[in-house]
Amino acid sequence: ELDPVRRTATRDGRPLDLSAKEFAVLDALLQASPGALTPEQLLVQAWDENIDPFTRTVYVTIARLKSKLGDPPPIQSAPGLGYSITTRS
Repeated sequence: ELDPVRRTATRDGRPLDLSAKEFAVLDALLQASPGALTPEQLLVQAWDENIDPFTRTVYVTIARLKSKLGDPPPIQSAPGLGYSITTRS
C-alpha cells in the first residue's frame, strides 16, 4: 500500500523505509499497473531533468526497491518492455 499524501508505504502491514526516489519509482509503477514502464519513462517520472539518461540509476534503484519489498517480488522486469508491478487482488 502506498499513501502519497503521507509519503508512506507498507507491504503486508510492514512499513517500508523507502528513499524519495524509491517511493517515486514505486508510485509510478503502481500508477502504470498492469502496464510496464521503460527505464527512460521512470527517469522522466521519478527524477529531474538533470539526470544522465545513460546512468544505471534506474537499475540500482529497482534492485534496492525489490530488496526492500521482499518476497514474493512484486516488481518484474521484461526485456524490451521495462518494469511492471504485480498486485494481489
